[in-house]
Amino acid sequence: METESLLLTDLPVEILEHILSYLPLSDRKAASLVCRFWNELAFSRRSLRHVALNLIMDWEQSQLEYLRKSSRQYRKVFAFFGPETCCEFDFELVVEVLNLFGADLESFHCMTNFTEEQLWNVLVRAPNLQHLVIGLDASTVKQQLSFPVLSHLEDLGSLINVLQVQSLQAPNLTQLSANFTTSSDAKGSLAFLQRVAPQLNSLELFSTEYFIPIDELRFPKLEVLKLAGQICAASDSAIRLFFSSFMCLKEVRLDFNVKDLVLDVLTTACPAIEKLHFKNDLMNSESFRFLERLKYLKTLSVTGSIDFRITLECKPLVSVKRLFVQLFNLNGEASIYEDFRRLMPNVNDMTVTMTSRSRPECVLIQICRHFPHLKRLTISDATSQYRMLSCTFFQALRHLDRLEELTLKSIHTPVAFMLPNKCLKRLKIKYFHWLTDGDLLMLSEIYPNLQYLELSWCRKVTSRGVEEFRSRLKDCVVHCVQSRL
Repeated sequence: METESLLLTDLPVEILEHILSYLPLSDRKAASLVCRFWNELAFSRRSLRHVALNLIMDWEQSQLEYLRKSSRQYRKVFAFFGPETCCEFDFELVVEVLNLFGADLESFHCMTNFTEEQLWNVLVRAPNLQHLVIGLDASTVKQQLSFPVLSHLEDLGSLINVLQVQSLQAPNLTQLSANFTTSSDAKGSLAFLQRVAPQLNSLELFSTEYFIPIDELRFPKLEVLKLAGQICAASDSAIRLFFSSFMCLKEVRLDFNVKDLVLDVLTTACPAIEKLHFKNDLMNSESFRFLERLKYLKTLSVTGSIDFRITLECKPLVSVKRLFVQLFNLNGEASIYEDFRRLMPNVNDMTVTMTSRSRPECVLIQICRHFPHLKRLTISDATSQYRMLSCTFFQALRHLDRLEELTLKSIHTPVAFMLPNKCLKRLKIKYFHWLTDGDLLMLSEIYPNLQYLELSWCRKVTSRGVEEFRSRLKDCVVHCVQSRL
């Protein structure tokens, strides 16, 4: 019985568009060159929601001509013209692009500061913006322009000084992020923060110094809170008032040295937190005891230092499934991971970022020994020294008989040290500058059931090597990120 072959062109439009939507941008570009119809599908209005048009310094007039002839309805724009305030020459490009695509634009992100007048010109040309990230030159803010009401804006990011604009209105804003590097910016933004506070469900603040009295802020609907820098360098009474005012938090990230007082008040006020990250320069048993109140905690991330001699005498956090650890183990021991296992017995997804310059394998071996049921493991090196892991670690890795996904980042690991694993389905290799085509073929033998391989900045790997790998593992998707492939 003969089987009929089916060409891609015979597929219904909806299915073909769905297939193209899964392709990385580079592959989608290649597919768009097949014919005009495929070009329209590969970069349809729906797919362009996930594609950004980049405007960068040293742009050429010919690029603008291509954009004028383009039928694509870009929905996202990213711009960067250098660290100084945007000059008139570069702003002409911004205006031209907004005149072409502004009506459809949903996201605009510019890393170069605008003047107040330039910002006004951007906003009047993009009335349907939902996501906006910008910075403002404070010396140009005169408070004399009447800005249009941004009725569609849901997410606003202030790189600097934007919240000082008094006439800026966004009645449907639900997400806000802001960086405060000067006292004048922080204090000038306080009125805006207090005005939009009742409507926000996500807030991210960074401050180089303690500029804003946090005890004067209330965010009754907030579900996501991310704080960094010196934003909470306040008195104990101010900290207590601020954190006790929250009621609905589900996700919290605290990138500063967190006192036990913060954890105590926060876990009491918001026992429904599902995702928590905190930093502590010297963690103690009490820091973890407060987490017993979080019955719905699914993801825990801890950064800082911990002494292996402490005993974590806490009730098990049985709801925690994902654990992110970036700890400097004082006295160089790794036995604390045995306590982590007792504290979080159901963890099946772990990310470990190494910070110590010595004995990295001791930590990794302890993790493999005490967390044998891991399904996903990510190992990253934050010391920037590209340390080498020996075969000892990969022998310990064999204890993880349920491991399906492994990510290795900035670690020099010879493929010859890796041991066969038939369970592994997803492998992500990032910043392996030494990886060659020959190493890639060895991976196909070591992990014969691999379904997904991601290569990020693996500069020695060529397109020919990738094709040979694909010919050996036909069911494995290979994704090359930020490489020359």
